[in-house]
Amino acid sequence: MDARTLEFFALAIVSALSIAAGYISRERGWLHEDVSRKVHWVTIVILWSSAGFLALWHLDPDPANLWVLAIEPLLVIIPAFLIIPLAKAIKLKRNQVGVLALAAGLRNSGFALGAFLAYAILPAGEFLRQQAGPDGTLAPDKADKLSISALAYGLLIVMTMSMAVVIFLFPMVQHFASDEEDKQPIGRIIYKSFVDWKAMLFYSSAAGITLAYLHVPVPPAVKDWHIMKALIFVGSATAYFGIGMRLHLDQIRPHIRSHAILGAVKFIATPLLTIGLLLIARNLGTAPPPAMLDQTFILIAFMPTAIQTVIVANLFHLDARMAGSVWIINTLIFICLVLPMILLVTARL
Repeated sequence: MDARTLEFFALAIVSALSIAAGYISRERGWLHEDVSRKVHWVTIVILWSSAGFLALWHLDPDPANLWVLAIEPLLVIIPAFLIIPLAKAIKLKRNQVGVLALAAGLRNSGFALGAFLAYAILPAGEFLRQQAGPDGTLAPDKADKLSISALAYGLLIVMTMSMAVVIFLFPMVQHFASDEEDKQPIGRIIYKSFVDWKAMLFYSSAAGITLAYLHVPVPPAVKDWHIMKALIFVGSATAYFGIGMRLHLDQIRPHIRSHAILGAVKFIATPLLTIGLLLIARNLGTAPPPAMLDQTFILIAFMPTAIQTVIVANLFHLDARMAGSVWIINTLIFICLVLPMILLVTARL
């Protein structure tokens, strides 16, 4: 087992233990669940924003090859609209339909899962063999560079997804808000999304891309001191600790049909849609996208819904407890069924 795979399993163990610690802390009365808001503020504004800045600073992007990111808004909008008639068919309440639409459009593509998984297991297949030396292995420096590129591409996808969610998905979710009196003007919500501290990851990532385009060298200490890896591990621990504090297991059973519908959209429809859009984009584009970006896109297409489903559901007065149930079950389906298949396929490519 190579170092990157060990890192991935170590992160998975840290994440699982952090969820358990957060859940136990709330259940035993050691911490009130509202503390999770402060924990997530530190996670997003300080830890993940710093890691995103460093990861994208390492990237060597060619604008002519990144046009394929334009398909990301479609990967937000189409699954969200696809699940609405399915949710209505099983007689969900209005605010519950909004939860499923939100969950279908959001993917856990960032540090907590998708981007780090890309860092841990990519490159794969023929592209990996092309990059390997005569002995069939990657030199450590080259392996690190490719892994960080996969991580950076994952974060670019997250940035594009986040903008699409705010611009396109927020108005749709607002339509399903349960209380008309609590609705805020959608323009104000979009504006606040870009000026809130929680948007720091977007701006820090943009700063990292700017330095990469200007060819400003990354200080050697970043690699020598393993700063980015430390930020990823600590950030994942704090993120999942806060999630554990908000976890209510009694909300899982009442929404079995919703879990089944969302699973079909997330793990069957969205990957097929992604592959189809990539094929169309490759045939229409002026330059082929980097192989690593292609692989990262396909891998992230299989990711479960994001914890932001719960956060945004609360913001728009949807069924927040259902959102928590949907998030945990969709993530467990991914961990127990989808992830093992991904690891098996990438190992055999």
